[in-house]
Amino acid sequence: MKNKLIALLFATTMMSSAVAQDVAPPRCEYGELHLNAPEETKQFSFLIGDYKIHLHKWLGEDWSPPQPGVTARWNGWYGLGGMAVVDEWFHPDPAQDPDASRGINVRMYDADADEWDMMWIATSGRQVQDLRAKVIDGVLTMWQEYPDRPNFRATFHIEDDDHWSRVTLAKDEDGEWVKTFKLSATRISCE
Repeated sequence: MKNKLIALLFATTMMSSAVAQDVAPPRCEYGELHLNAPEETKQFSFLIGDYKIHLHKWLGEDWSPPQPGVTARWNGWYGLGGMAVVDEWFHPDPAQDPDASRGINVRMYDADADEWDMMWIATSGRQVQDLRAKVIDGVLTMWQEYPDRPNFRATFHIEDDDHWSRVTLAKDEDGEWVKTFKLSATRISCE
């Protein structure tokens, strides 16, 4: 009985270690929204936190199962004294590959233009991209201004406090926007 108990504890510990190494530890210090930040800053507040990301491909009628074994990581916090949302992307999660491709985005709301100004740079391309976003027909929608990328859109969908997704769209041969990929986010607990 004692040997079985030791074997069970060992197996449980090994399983816990494997799960724990699936994602890097969460940041858990996310800052606070500045009292004078535009109210619209809350539109991207769902990014605040650490998220495990599963990638899905659109199959024409439904999404594919998550890519097996590999997860990305997305984390966000209030930066610039709470006047901006800053978020990082890692693919795959640094726990899976410490040299993972990564990028960072700074998002600030421009009240005069009634849209988001965002700057993105990543280790893979090392090119600053100028992105914009605004709520269009009730959906937070993002596009790229520079370098010009007219065949790209992304929409954000909030399911609950712990789950959201970003759906990438591209124009088909008829010029209609169609789904291509989905990044499905699940919050990583700080507990």
